Amino acid sequence: MRRALKTLVLAALVAPLGASPLGAGSRGPASGPLPFPLIERFESYGVPDGLPAWKVHCVLAEGGRVWAGTTKGLAVLEHGKFRTIGPEQGLSHSVVSSLALDPVSGDLWIGTFKGLNRLSGGRIETFTQTSSGLPNNVVYSVMVAKGGVWAATAAGVGRRDLKTGEWSLFDHTNSIMHEPWCYSLAETPGRIWVGVWAGGIVEYDPAKGTWKEYRDPDGEMELDLLADDGPVHDVTSWISTSEGLLWQGTYFGLSRYDGNRWRTFVKDKTPLVSNFINFVAAKGRNAWICTDQGLAVTDGDSWATYRRAKDGGGTVTIARPGAPAETKRMASALPNEFVLGAFVGDGEVWLATSHGLARAVLAKTGAPAGTR
Repeated sequence: MRRALKTLVLAALVAPLGASPLGAGSRGPASGPLPFPLIERFESYGVPDGLPAWKVHCVLAEGGRVWAGTTKGLAVLEHGKFRTIGPEQGLSHSVVSSLALDPVSGDLWIGTFKGLNRLSGGRIETFTQTSSGLPNNVVYSVMVAKGGVWAATAAGVGRRDLKTGEWSLFDHTNSIMHEPWCYSLAETPGRIWVGVWAGGIVEYDPAKGTWKEYRDPDGEMELDLLADDGPVHDVTSWISTSEGLLWQGTYFGLSRYDGNRWRTFVKDKTPLVSNFINFVAAKGRNAWICTDQGLAVTDGDSWATYRRAKDGGGTVTIARPGAPAETKRMASALPNEFVLGAFVGDGEVWLATSHGLARAVLAKTGAPAGTR
C-alpha cells in the first residue's frame, strides 16, 4: 500500500501553492537566526552496536534512557549499552510500532502488531483484542492523555481509563470517522485528535462527547488542487501538536492548522524534501518531518533539510523566505534517508530509520558545526 501511494506521489502533478494565509507579516528575514536549532552531527547505532534489528519504527528518550521499537523487540539504550525486551521477556509481539510514557506513573506503554503492553516496575502487562477492550491487536499509535491511555488501531481507537481500567471504543459506528483504520493520535487542551488512514483528521471533545471532521476539500487522490484550503490529503500518516498548532503528515505532502487557517506544503513548491511523510514531531512552533528522502525541520517559513550524499557524507540545505537555498556539506549523516520516527529532546533529536537508530546533536549556534 505504501509503495503504491509513493508511486502516485512521485507521478503526481501538484498545483502551485498560493500565498500564505498568515500574510506577509509572518515571513521572516532573509538572514539572521533561524527559528529552530540546526544539527551539528549525527551519531548512528546499528546491529553491531547491540540493536536487535536494523529497522527501527519508533523512539523515545527519557531520563538518560532511550527506548527504540524495532522489528525484533524493544531496544533499551542505557549507560552506552543495549538490552532487548522481546516475546521471551513477556512482550506480546516482536514488532514494536509505537511508544508512550505516562508522566505521572512512569509506566511505558508499548504498541505492537499483536497488542498493547504496559511496562511497569520491570513487569509487562498485555492487553489484546480478546483479553481486553482493545479494538484491534495492530496498534499504530499510543498516547497517554486526559486520564487514559489511547490506542489507535486498525479497527478504531480504544481508551483505557487509568484509574478504573474500563475501556471505551471509538470507530465508524459511534463517531464521525469515515473508516476505523486509525494511524495516529494527538492532544490539545480539551481535545483529542485522530489521524484516520483515508478519512483525514477527526477532533473529539471528551467533555461534550462531540466530533468534528477535517477532510481534504479537493477530494483528489493524486494532487492538491487548491493550496491552503484544508488538509492536503485524506490519507493521514501522522499528526502531532504543539503550542496550538496541528501538523498533518500524509503521503502527498504536509499540512498545518492553527485553529483558524490551514497551510499546505508540497515538494517542488516549498523546500519540503519529499511528499511521502512517515512521521511528524512537533516541538514548540516547529515540526520535525520524517520522510522517505531524509529529514526536514520547519516553522512553516524557514526550512532545514538533511540528506545523505552518495559518498556517505551528509548535506544540510537551509532555505529562508526571500533568499536562495544554501546547501552545505556535513561530516556526518543520517544512517538512512527512510526516516520512520523522531523524538525531539533538549539539545538532541533521536531518529528511527529503516537502517538503524540515530542521535542528532543540535548546535547551540545558528549554523551547524562540521559543515563546509
